[in-house]
Amino acid sequence: MVRIHLSDGSSFALHAEVVAREKIAVGISLDSERLSQLLTLSEQVLARVRALALLSRSAHTRRGLSRKLAARGFSAEAIRHAATRMKELGYLDDRSFAEEWVRLRLSTPREGVKSLSRGLLGRGVPRALAEEVVAALCPPEVELEAARRVAAGLSPAAAARRLTGRGFRSRTIGVIVRELERKARGPAEE
Repeated sequence: MVRIHLSDGSSFALHAEVVAREKIAVGISLDSERLSQLLTLSEQVLARVRALALLSRSAHTRRGLSRKLAARGFSAEAIRHAATRMKELGYLDDRSFAEEWVRLRLSTPREGVKSLSRGLLGRGVPRALAEEVVAALCPPEVELEAARRVAAGLSPAAAARRLTGRGFRSRTIGVIVRELERKARGPAEE
């Protein structure tokens, strides 16, 4: 940040990138409109820098990144500018975020389709995209296999409760409960 001192004794700070790009130097005249423009440009640069810092730590959705920037006091215009630039650079992609998040969650099968969808929605993925990604990466057979692992060793009633709590579809829960009931009856009763 570069501190700019005005002839009236006031001062303000601009990001160094704006000072260099706009050729701000000692002795130039700044009217109120130009000053406002420079402050807006500086805020946009600061928002972009902050967005890069956030994305360097972890992937975000556009909405998630926007929320974090808003919480740090950036204007809607600066947030929109930063998010657009991050998308242009390929650092911000809701689909890639959603796919990676679902793949990670599926690597330790402990939740069902409904839970995965809710998780994506909570992270700012648009509903249509969340449903599309979950359907593609967690088809019924994948969810059924995950449900079998979650329900292993449980009674049918306990399995139904656990699977419901973990967001498995009722169709999947029904299959698992019937499998566990058949297993509990044993081979003689089938």
